[in-house]
Parts: sequence; structure tokens; C-alpha cells
Amino acid sequence: MRNGLILAGALLALVSGGAQAHHSFAAFFDETKLVTIKGKVTAFRFTNPHGTIGVAVVGEDGSTREWRAETNAPVVLMRRGWTRDAIKPGQAITIEGWLARDGKPYMRLRRAFDADGKLIGAAPFTQADD
Repeated sequence: MRNGLILAGALLALVSGGAQAHHSFAAFFDETKLVTIKGKVTAFRFTNPHGTIGVAVVGEDGSTREWRAETNAPVVLMRRGWTRDAIKPGQAITIEGWLARDGKPYMRLRRAFDADGKLIGAAPFTQADD
């Protein structure tokens, strides 16, 4: 009985350690810095553990900067109506999201819109953002 409890405790520690290894929103993104970018999609990765959208954004000076927007996992996106082909390279897009803490052109996607302003989909961090 005692060995069973020790084994169960060890397994629980291993499982919870793996869950903690996954990064948290607050560690990478600033919830007080909501930004909006407009550009052309360069890539859409509908993969685990998080999808990503690459966007080429042309600045006021004419230079192009590559941004990345992190989404939820595909299973979460699918529950919200996203599909693998919801976003295509070359498509004009507007993305709203929370800026990365390290200042890189990286964000956590909140919502994505097509060139006409129609909502492509949302991937909010909390249910309160629905």
C-alpha cells in the first residue's frame, strides 16, 4: 500500500511538472499592451502546441517587418470555428493581440480580420474576452 502511494505521488509530480513546463501567457505577453497590425500573411501554422500566423507588415518608412502571432492550440481554434485554410499566405489581414514582453514583433492573437474587416476568428486568452 505504501509503495503504491509513493508511486502515485511520483507520477503526479511528473505529470504536474510537465504541465508547468508549458509557458504561461503572463511570462511572454503584456496584458496591458494590446496592439493591432495590418499586413500580408506569410504563413499559417495550424499546429500544436500553439498555431502561429506570420505577417509581413510594411512600416511608414516603407520597410517590411515580419511579425508572428501565436494562437491557441488547433483543437481550441476548431471549437471556435477555425479551419486549416481559414488564413492563406498572401491574404491581407489585420490582427489584434497582446505584445510580447521582450519587444520582439511577436504577439498573442486576440482576433483576426480579413481585408474587408470581417472577423476571421478569435483566439482570446480568457473566456472574458469572448
